[in-house]
Amino acid sequence: MYRYTQMHIYIVSKISFKVGYMNMSVNFTSIHKVYSHKMIYTSKSQCLVVPSFFTDAERRSVMDAAQIAGLNCLRLMNDTTAVALAYGIYKQDLPAPEEKPRIVVFVDVGHAGYQVSVCAFNKGKLKVLGSAFDPELGGKDFDEVLVKFFCEEFAQKYKLDVRSKPRALVRLYQECEKLKKLMSANSSDLPLNIECFMNDIDVSGKLNRAKFEEFCAELLAKVEAPLRSIMEQTRLKKDDIYAVEIMGGASRIPAIKERISKFFGTELSTTLNADEAVARGCALQCAILSPAFKVREFSITEVVPYPISLKWTSAADEGISDCEVFPKNHAAPFSKVLTFYRREPFSLEAYYNNPKELPYPDPTLFLFSLHTKSILVAS
Repeated sequence: MYRYTQMHIYIVSKISFKVGYMNMSVNFTSIHKVYSHKMIYTSKSQCLVVPSFFTDAERRSVMDAAQIAGLNCLRLMNDTTAVALAYGIYKQDLPAPEEKPRIVVFVDVGHAGYQVSVCAFNKGKLKVLGSAFDPELGGKDFDEVLVKFFCEEFAQKYKLDVRSKPRALVRLYQECEKLKKLMSANSSDLPLNIECFMNDIDVSGKLNRAKFEEFCAELLAKVEAPLRSIMEQTRLKKDDIYAVEIMGGASRIPAIKERISKFFGTELSTTLNADEAVARGCALQCAILSPAFKVREFSITEVVPYPISLKWTSAADEGISDCEVFPKNHAAPFSKVLTFYRREPFSLEAYYNNPKELPYPDPTLFLFSLHTKSILVAS
């Protein structure tokens, strides 16, 4: 199961790590030491968040890594669900449970991924209606565009091969990230200066927002696809949406905000802290689950990111039989009971039935070989 060499792990503070499974528990342990040192009250119980596009195997890997690190994971949540909890739990004007829910769209453009979630709010209740995502679009991709531009410029201007020196390349990434943030607030030409960059050579360059957006045209063209997908999945009209909340560091890029606002035809809402909303949602979820804190009752219903099917074979059956148990965006957590009556052994396999959406080629969730006459399987 743990065949994945790399994955992005989002932990309470929304720090992104690209690590192997065996190193994951080491990172959990290190982060636990850091915040335990800073806080007066420490606990071994935490609420962890992962991107909404994580599969079952990736989620179990995170849980196992947390257990190896000595952490008690009370709940594993999606990024956007934690944000929705932070948004809704303090609202005093939510509709009553029997009234029409308030529909809010949450758009998270983070460092390593792009996620969109539609949530329905009633008093004391949050229900996720659907989610869409693009794991290949995030702030790091915009950083990469800047790094590529300045690598080419420095090669022509100073005859330097930046990518041949890892330390110099890291410095360039850091400076490009700072420049990206400055361009979010300024449209004029902005300088990039690095002293003793390589071979004791000082380098400099400049770029403006218009040129930057021109370089990022292909990335910006990807912004609308998840938005369009979420509207099709939920079958909502734009008039049904109460607000569009944006968060994540890359959401500050003006071109991204402009495209999201234009798609929904409304002004974007920024009532949440773009960097801390996920951590706040995790803290609230921990408080809800803890007997030591008294928190307002607030139920959360998430969704299944990928459709799940069962297929089975036996000597008595001709060919393979299968059925979809949980369609995409089915409520979760949820349980179904299926009864199979067989006189001979048979195998049962659960799998994601749309492999094109998965980040890896194997869609299998689990495989059982059953040998009893009457089997009761609960998923």
